[in-house]
Amino acid sequence: MKVLVKSVEVVCQEGITIVYLNEPDSLNALSKTLKEELGKVLAQIENDDSIKVVIFTGRGRSFCAGGDVKAMKLSYDPIEVKKGMEASANMIKKIRGLSKITISAVNGYAAGAGMSLAISSDIIIADENAKFVLSFKNVGLIPDLGLHYHLLRRVGEWKAKEWIWSGKRLTAQEAYEYGFVTEIVPDGLLLNRALEKAQELIKGPIQSYISSKLIINRFQQASLDEVLEKEVDIQTIIKGTNEHKEAVNMFFSKR
Repeated sequence: MKVLVKSVEVVCQEGITIVYLNEPDSLNALSKTLKEELGKVLAQIENDDSIKVVIFTGRGRSFCAGGDVKAMKLSYDPIEVKKGMEASANMIKKIRGLSKITISAVNGYAAGAGMSLAISSDIIIADENAKFVLSFKNVGLIPDLGLHYHLLRRVGEWKAKEWIWSGKRLTAQEAYEYGFVTEIVPDGLLLNRALEKAQELIKGPIQSYISSKLIINRFQQASLDEVLEKEVDIQTIIKGTNEHKEAVNMFFSKR
């Protein structure tokens, strides 16, 4: 598979594709370009039958620092905001619906939408120094990219609310103890372990694994599409409020 992109880097080897978020200067925050390129990459991966396992990770010091806060300073255009939110939602749908096993190899921060992105995978392997942060409240927004859907299923209704409202920060060990990190590895060994795990999966009855993944993902009581649609609508409205703008200004003044 050949992909000519710069904000997303793709490396393929023997049934395994590594997808690097590649905007390290911004800690791989989800810029418009990064999201567009990732969407294209996911479409190509889905259509490549030779790929069985996909590993998502980040270049540099972070997996993904969340949404593009600089873009939040721009003038509010509800149509453009909704388009951007729908592109983000479609990206999560593609990850959940991939007929491949997905692994998030989390290095550094998975914050805000970066945490949403990480927990949309089937498996999360974290570096021992990784941090998971529900940072949406810091910019006056609700969680998005399916976090209301995935976090609820990982930790339960009451814990999900508590974490969202408090802007919960978790170490890799805490995330492991709550059950949404599958494995913690020592610093420097993250990608090696993710590749080992991918190779272990490929050696098994990989098509059976993928079939089970798709059944589990598609046949649950609440619909991911419904949650994503609601997040898109509400986030589009909230991004036009003074509360959000004031929170963004406070975010920059503190930094």
